[in-house]
Amino acid sequence: SPSFCCCLCLSPSVPLSFWRLLAVAVLLCCCSCSLRGATAIQRSDMFPYGTLSGDLILAEGDDETSRVLSLPKPLYFYDSSFTQLYVATNGIISAQDLPMEKQYVDDGFPTDFPVVAPFLADIDTSGGRGQIYYRVTETPSVLNRVAQEIHRGFPDARFTPTHAVVATWENVAAYEEQSRTTGPTNKVNTFQAVIGYDETDSYVLFLYPEGGLNFFGTRPKESYNVEIELPARVGFSRGEVTYLIFSRTEGPHYSVTSDEQSVKNLYQVGNTGIPGVWLFHTGNRYSFDNIVPASIGGVLATPPSRRHDISLEYPDNTFNPESQDEDDDYPLTGGDPEFQPAPVGDNHPESLQPERPEAPSSPTEDSRRQDVPLTSEPSHGSQPTERHYAPPHSPETVNAPERVEQQNQEQQPQVTCSRKCTFLTTVHACNRDFLIVWRIRHHDVFYVTDQCSQNAFCSDYATGFCCHCQPGFYGNGRHCLPDGVPQRVSGKVSGTVTVGSTPIQLNEIDLHAYIVVGDGRAYTAISKVPEPVGWALMPVTPIGELFGWLFALELPNSQAGFKVTGAEFTRHAEVVFYPGNERLTIIQTGRGLDDNNHFTLDTVVNGNVPFIPPGAEVTMDPFKQTYQYYPSVATSTSVREFSVVSAERGSESYSFQLKQNITFRDCRHDNRATLETLQITMERVFMMYVKEERILRYAITNKISPVGVEPTGPELVNPCYSGTHDCDTTAQCIPLEGELFQCQCATGYRGDGRNCYDIDECAEGVSSCGAHAQCMNLPGSHRCQCQSGYEFGYDGRTCVGKLLVKFHAPHMQIKIIHREHIYFLHFVLPDVDECSTSPCHINARCINGLGSFQCQCQPGFYGDGFSCLQQNGLPKSQCEQHRDSLQSGSDHDGRPNIGAFIPQCDSDGRYRPLQCHGSSGHCWCVDSTGQERPGTRTPPGTPPTDCDRPGSQVRPKTHCELHRDSVQTTSPEGYPIPGAFVPQCDANGEYTPQQCHGSTGHCWCVDNERPGTRTSPGTPPTDCLPSVAPPTVRPLPRPDVTPPTTMDVTLLYAQGQKIGALPLNGTRVDANRAKTLLTLHGSIVVGIAYDCKDNHVYWTDLSARTINRASMSPGAEPEILISTNLVSPEGLAVDVKRRAMFWVDSNTDLIETANLDGSGRRTLFDTDLVNPRAIIVVSSTGTLYWTDWNRESPKIECSNVDGQNRRVVVSDGIGLPNALTYDYSTGLICWADAGTKRLECISPDGSGRKVIHPSLSYPFSMIYYRHHFYYTDWRRDGVIAVSKESSRFTDEYLPDQRSHLYGIAIATTQKLKKKGLS
Repeated sequence: SPSFCCCLCLSPSVPLSFWRLLAVAVLLCCCSCSLRGATAIQRSDMFPYGTLSGDLILAEGDDETSRVLSLPKPLYFYDSSFTQLYVATNGIISAQDLPMEKQYVDDGFPTDFPVVAPFLADIDTSGGRGQIYYRVTETPSVLNRVAQEIHRGFPDARFTPTHAVVATWENVAAYEEQSRTTGPTNKVNTFQAVIGYDETDSYVLFLYPEGGLNFFGTRPKESYNVEIELPARVGFSRGEVTYLIFSRTEGPHYSVTSDEQSVKNLYQVGNTGIPGVWLFHTGNRYSFDNIVPASIGGVLATPPSRRHDISLEYPDNTFNPESQDEDDDYPLTGGDPEFQPAPVGDNHPESLQPERPEAPSSPTEDSRRQDVPLTSEPSHGSQPTERHYAPPHSPETVNAPERVEQQNQEQQPQVTCSRKCTFLTTVHACNRDFLIVWRIRHHDVFYVTDQCSQNAFCSDYATGFCCHCQPGFYGNGRHCLPDGVPQRVSGKVSGTVTVGSTPIQLNEIDLHAYIVVGDGRAYTAISKVPEPVGWALMPVTPIGELFGWLFALELPNSQAGFKVTGAEFTRHAEVVFYPGNERLTIIQTGRGLDDNNHFTLDTVVNGNVPFIPPGAEVTMDPFKQTYQYYPSVATSTSVREFSVVSAERGSESYSFQLKQNITFRDCRHDNRATLETLQITMERVFMMYVKEERILRYAITNKISPVGVEPTGPELVNPCYSGTHDCDTTAQCIPLEGELFQCQCATGYRGDGRNCYDIDECAEGVSSCGAHAQCMNLPGSHRCQCQSGYEFGYDGRTCVGKLLVKFHAPHMQIKIIHREHIYFLHFVLPDVDECSTSPCHINARCINGLGSFQCQCQPGFYGDGFSCLQQNGLPKSQCEQHRDSLQSGSDHDGRPNIGAFIPQCDSDGRYRPLQCHGSSGHCWCVDSTGQERPGTRTPPGTPPTDCDRPGSQVRPKTHCELHRDSVQTTSPEGYPIPGAFVPQCDANGEYTPQQCHGSTGHCWCVDNERPGTRTSPGTPPTDCLPSVAPPTVRPLPRPDVTPPTTMDVTLLYAQGQKIGALPLNGTRVDANRAKTLLTLHGSIVVGIAYDCKDNHVYWTDLSARTINRASMSPGAEPEILISTNLVSPEGLAVDVKRRAMFWVDSNTDLIETANLDGSGRRTLFDTDLVNPRAIIVVSSTGTLYWTDWNRESPKIECSNVDGQNRRVVVSDGIGLPNALTYDYSTGLICWADAGTKRLECISPDGSGRKVIHPSLSYPFSMIYYRHHFYYTDWRRDGVIAVSKESSRFTDEYLPDQRSHLYGIAIATTQKLKKKGLS
């Protein structure tokens, strides 16, 4: 290895404080092994993946889902058994086919369906931006490694995996709403999920390699130009579970991440002792409540907050110490000759040692206190009962991840260095120019400082230091506010609240609070609250009670919550309502103080609340609540009663139980006495919902005191304690004897106490800002801001120089800007021979390089060097050859031909005894050569034959079965010929009395064909029993009349939270007249339809789970028609003639109908549906058509509007039939397929199929008008026009707001009935 070199030149006069900083830098370089002693996982440490490992590859796109991944044995997730999985683009694995991404990708946990989420975000692999691999495997090397990881994380587990599922997202990108002319960014992520399971248990590993996470969240598609980014969700969700037979409720779930910082922590920490590796117990066959994380050391490690990062500069990724980049902001060596570095190879000066501290100090030991659990015991929440809330590290002490042995008694700043350690040096005393903690992991350098507030002082103690607010300020030392100044709070509220049975989503709505600290009055306002939830949240005063506790009026011998927590904390609360047992969770996270000293806070509410009638009044009596205090945790439990008075129900009484804990960072070095219990009295509680403004308001008056203190003693009638004083809101009330008091202006204000005015500390020259800092005045205070090139030191006021680091193996350069001086250090780091640890496969050779190594398979083997397989191994078996020849297919993208039968082979290459056709659903038993055993074939929906039952006798095939099988395997590739008639046989193998052609739709009776029994498509088939009278044949529908060209026609399209109107000029879109027809905040509009008779637009709302309508007259208000028992309403159709509407629900797999006013609701179909999407009605013929994009067997079906005569129109050669429309000029049914990318049409009888366009992008919904198809496209995020005659794109409209467009409909200013279209 090269020798270690350190080069340094200094000016003749070097400030003493610089030596302390320099000591850190030199120790950093001397511990060069930490730069190469990798502890976090590398990409090479991930489980093998790729095509060489047998992986399947997910199709590229923004919202793709894999074909079903059948599991050889059932997998237990939570306590439920699953036999198949799906892998999705957006960083999740699910046990059921996924809905549209808008139903889950921008929402928090829980999801409605079972999910394993290593990185749930809006990911897009379009244009070759990354690959997604997946497989189920029984490979011993993979299973052995899974077992090792699980036994290390769960030493007591008796677990030997029999199967593993490996899913890898490699170099995938975030979906980006780029402008039409700019390209995407280059930030990509790599991560992996591995599910190991046996017959009773399942475990999941999440792996995040070093450098694998470069974006940590994604923007919602419907953000409407608001710059917000949702952090990725990581965790598990059971999905909705059934109770009381017909009802569904939220299932258990578990979250690993909560904000952007926790996402960043994924590759920096872990719960297995290895950064980037996370392990969880996820299911058990017999009993399982919630996810159990591995926890090496007992608690889930959480790194301290990193407030300042040293910038790592890589200008061109080819750092060369002999040259300089033109755009660099500093030279490699100083311009002054006195600052030139010594020649490379010189030893570093021995004098570069850390100076002995004036006040001796030593690293504090990691004081692990007993965590206080949430006083309630929720079984469905983001935190399982097995995992208690772990208080973060003390803010003034940072401990190494590995154990740091105590050094000698001189108590110098400690340094630990070994090949596997993380370099750490800590200076934790108050009187230092710098408070620095260095960690170097795989070339990453972090600068961690824990500062006191600008209005605090620092005190040294034997074990560390603590921050204390200066006189005139209050807080916990890290955050200090002026005494007596009113406090403002701002933040966002999000989550999903179910009112009765209607879930309503709150999407980052505004919360503001104003607290008059002088008398404990707290006012809270939440804006843009939808009406149903606004009334229902009135009793949920705990949302605003937090501010009452933080800034309560203090009675003697007590202190308000802000003095304990400061502005950074997390509050977990659970509210259980009675008598209905509705549960609501509230999570409020304090984010600190902004530049104006305003408190920032995020609130997330999820769960159920009782229905409160609109216009009702809610009242709540005053109450008391006791808080218990522990190190880093405060808890409370109470019961409240409230009354609801409404015109409909009169007066009703309710109650709720509140259980909460508040976790925060605590400093214990001063050994001060811990608070035990305090009592908060909420004397006045007021709540109101303003319907017109959609604002929810709470007003609460709060006092805090020792437990048992009642406002009856003579000392408590003082106006300062009763809040009846007349001091200014920016003044303190100072109690004197009896009822006397004095008003004193708050810190930062001057006046007589009844009228106070702000002091401009900057203008009057009384600020606390030091050199190289600017002063900015604030109400009651001021703020110091460092000049360019400087940053705050430990005291938050003094501006000190920055450290800039460049690293490119083996060279590292450090630039130190300290006060007015600039210094440079250049180091040559030794190379580590990674080959000495034998990292490669046994049949590979290792090649060491400078800062890296390579693995190459030896001759005769192939692979990536970490896994090498023999090229001339055993020949493929007959089953494997058969399978691989069909899997390669003949399509240009290498996928199997649609409808092809793919045989299944076992781990030894033999045919599995039971074979099933993925497209037709038939199953049968085979012999060792793969030949079907006669009499074992079963149709879809029936239990398959037990092929392993010994001695099972099978009958020979009947004439019908031989006929059917010969047609189904006519082609050499083993898949049916499109359009061929396939006979239907009964359970005994005989021809069923009635036969129907799946493609043409004709039906007839057999023996052979009985004359006179054949019926045409769309007519009732003949009853083949002799006692039934012949059917009535209906006349064929006439072609509809094309509308006149003078009609004013408008396209209506759904785009998230709005319905847009796009006029047509002839057949061309008129973008200049495009406008928003309806703005529907908080909605996700999917299906859309138009009633030309009453000029109404109808739509389905995926977010609110409702069906709605509104008149297209100006100023019309939306009307909710259906609001119950909807989960995922998508396609919608209106029958103008019969005044009825029809819709599909892709979650419950139903097709339903109702009158246009919502009455007369009934179910048409609830069987043989998997993912119904689009639906249309042809009023003139009374026929319904719908699509079902069941990925295993997609189809388009039809029936009469009354549900009779259901049949399949087409099922061959389709993939994901999203869009459906009717060509009224020819009577053809046309669809756009997001799987095959084709636009096709077919006659209702299954004949005359033709392709209109062969290569659409990603169609979602479609409408036909005057020889043109207009469809919404998810790739272009616009409306695209295609000519039926030329088969070419003729026009497009791209809205200014780029987000997905959903349904599309056509509206006219004249009633279509007058134009002969009804």
